Amino acid sequence: MPSQPLDGLKISSRVTLLEPGMYIFRYASQPPADKPVCIALQQAPLGKGSIDFFPAEGVSKNMLTKLGDTIVARVKSGVATVLITEYHMFDDIIDPVDLRIDRIDTSPAIMRTFAVVASAEPAPAIAATASTTAFELTAHLQRSGEVVSTEGWVGAPESDEFIESFAINWPHKPDGVDLLYTCMVAGSGPGRNVSTGTFVGVRGEGLPLICVGFSLVGAQRKHYELTGHVVFGNAEPQRLIANQMMHGPTGNEPLVALHIAVTPVTKMNAARSKSPWETSASMQNIIAASQTA
Repeated sequence: MPSQPLDGLKISSRVTLLEPGMYIFRYASQPPADKPVCIALQQAPLGKGSIDFFPAEGVSKNMLTKLGDTIVARVKSGVATVLITEYHMFDDIIDPVDLRIDRIDTSPAIMRTFAVVASAEPAPAIAATASTTAFELTAHLQRSGEVVSTEGWVGAPESDEFIESFAINWPHKPDGVDLLYTCMVAGSGPGRNVSTGTFVGVRGEGLPLICVGFSLVGAQRKHYELTGHVVFGNAEPQRLIANQMMHGPTGNEPLVALHIAVTPVTKMNAARSKSPWETSASMQNIIAASQTA
């Protein structure tokens, strides 16, 4: 969301999706003493889960104010969202404040004796689906209308044509995992989380998307990793970060390009996907002229 000045006070907010589990929020910046920045955490009214906050010594009202301030959060009963609000007590611009969000690992990897044992047979969940994890992305562009990409990307960086709405299909979705996504339309609040095959945004009304978020859910989600890029306005492409609402530098830039893919997690870290806009080999298929919803 854009910053809102109020007698020298600037307020900016963003929303982050969290799956059930334990998380640590840490203030990981040290702004100048004469330019304090406070970060407040509270549950947003999105998702079916609930959040319990456990502030560390010296932290009150879920407000992080200085380097090292920490809050532990417990998410239960389903996916939940956290509203992160920054309060800038001055008019000048400083470097962005870093809020570290780490999930507490409870897998066997925390054991001191844990080791990955080589096996001649790959994990069944991966072997059966390693080549069937492509997304089909359908989007409605401001002027071009509806476009479809089987490569999981639409739009172009530095374009003056923005994305009004999109839907993600997962034709060969494996069992035990699904994709949730959400967006924010200019002039509106955060939208609801939807699963694959559902459109988000508003078609044909000239309203751009200014914020998007993606996350994997399901019992088998740990076997997969979301990758991709988002581009807002003339800003540089950002790597897609799962479970986090992503937006441009000011929160007002329109979404002009989107790239999303899922990669099976194997014993070795999978290579990060390159931006599709580094090559012109992939094409988007324009299937309809611009029309109202």
